Amino acid sequence: MPGVVAGTLLTFIPAAGDYVNAAILGSPNTKMIGNVIESRYFKIVDYPTAAALSFTLMAAILILVTIYIRKAGTEELV
Repeated sequence: MPGVVAGTLLTFIPAAGDYVNAAILGSPNTKMIGNVIESRYFKIVDYPTAAALSFTLMAAILILVTIYIRKAGTEELV
């Protein structure tokens, strides 16, 4: 079971902030958090909002990963 948990985490965490695949495969109307952060940082040059969105994404991932590890019963991964 620890291998399944580790594999899930290694897949989920990078996919949460991946904006390149969403930009290439999705439509221009598709809004994902990685795309919003990238556009705020590079196109709009709104650094405070981009930083706040990045921190919110990291906090949400940390909370979800902690809940997932607790539910899976593999606390030794923490």
